[in-house]
Amino acid sequence: MPIHRYAPVQSPCRLCGKGFEHRQSPSEPDLAHCPTCGQAVARAAIETVNTPKLLKPLSVSDAKNLGFSVFKKTSSGEFERQ
Repeated sequence: MPIHRYAPVQSPCRLCGKGFEHRQSPSEPDLAHCPTCGQAVARAAIETVNTPKLLKPLSVSDAKNLGFSVFKKTSSGEFERQ
């Protein structure tokens, strides 16, 4: 079931703040009132998510140069530092 974001129609609520998320099936109608405080709400716009874009896979040497510890799994199932 998708999660929808709702925001109060009036000023921010002391209980809900600037809004809340509500899980509901697509067949259900949008909420008209907050289930916690009863204030009128409207479905908020979708917020974008910023994710880093990797242009190439991170190599072992790049990871070491950036300060990461690189481990390799041995045949016995343990990890050893490369």
